[in-house]
Amino acid sequence: MSGVSSDQLHKSTLSVYSLQNLMEHFNPGLQKLVALGNSYIKAFQSEAYFSAVAKMGDQALHTLSSRSLDVLIQISETQRRLTAEMEGVLLQFRWFQIEVLQAMEKNIKLDEEYIDGSRRVYELEVRNQAEALEKQLRRGTYRDSLENSEYMLYLRQSHQEILKEEERRYRFLAEKHCGLTQSLLFLINKTGASLQQKADGWKEKVNDTRVSRSRTPTHSDQEAQLRGSVSSLLQTVARDEDMSWARREQHALGRVPSRPSPLPSRSRSSSVGESLGLGGGRVMRALVSHPSSSNPKLLPFNRGETVIVLVQEPRNGWLYGRTDSSLQGWFPAAYVAPIEDGTNPFATVKLRPTTTNDRSAPQIH
Repeated sequence: MSGVSSDQLHKSTLSVYSLQNLMEHFNPGLQKLVALGNSYIKAFQSEAYFSAVAKMGDQALHTLSSRSLDVLIQISETQRRLTAEMEGVLLQFRWFQIEVLQAMEKNIKLDEEYIDGSRRVYELEVRNQAEALEKQLRRGTYRDSLENSEYMLYLRQSHQEILKEEERRYRFLAEKHCGLTQSLLFLINKTGASLQQKADGWKEKVNDTRVSRSRTPTHSDQEAQLRGSVSSLLQTVARDEDMSWARREQHALGRVPSRPSPLPSRSRSSSVGESLGLGGGRVMRALVSHPSSSNPKLLPFNRGETVIVLVQEPRNGWLYGRTDSSLQGWFPAAYVAPIEDGTNPFATVKLRPTTTNDRSAPQIH
């Protein structure tokens, strides 16, 4: 730094020593890195979030509308495998945290003492050098130029040393982070192509669900909608008649379960088919499960199970029938559909809510 005055050199050296550089910037920044590093490791090792994602995917798999969105399960499992493959990166980052950040955090106090002590030594030596030079100048014994004096040489040397001390700390952090970045790059090169292909497939599945719902209704869609509207209207008109029929047949069937009353056993409802004189019945397929309840008047069955319907029409939105296990009871009419030869019974069925006030009955949407 030729051409720089002694005063400028001295001020520059003190500024690096001062609290505004190493003491107030580097060391507090280092402490923040340690805290963030701990959070970084916890975020990659925690499975709680992606376990919750998998649970939501499992729920989607068991719905009628969102089965294709079970990709959430695949995404969760892929993330778990990715986390396992990142173990090498995490080990290096853990080493970086323990051996570098935490070690330096422990040494912050020692570093502050070292910097503060070095500054006091520097200031004392500068004062001694300046006083010695001043005496030589007063006596006229100093024959050389000020630029080549021991005082100026000491200022230049001290300035270079403190700059190197500052640079060494930042270079240390940069070198360690370069190693961490190389590990991340290795992982990306190893799994990036496969992960990209999976992500594209998941996105395509999600977009397909949006397109299928927003398409223009076809002629068959419009006919199905019209049939549904007419059927709903007819059911509304016949509701009072159905309820009257249910009261008349109460002794044979028991009450239609608008609010089912608990009975001591299922034996009372098990003879309903015989009392009605219905030896056969319509064969239907369960669209959804009708779980068991504390009310023995209700017929439990599983999704896909065959149900023999023993009444001609729904009563207040409920049907009466039996399963292969010979159990008989009531169940929501919307839970089953006829089995037609050559057709898929699940392809054209549109579920509607049951017209019942039964709080124990499942809600169909």
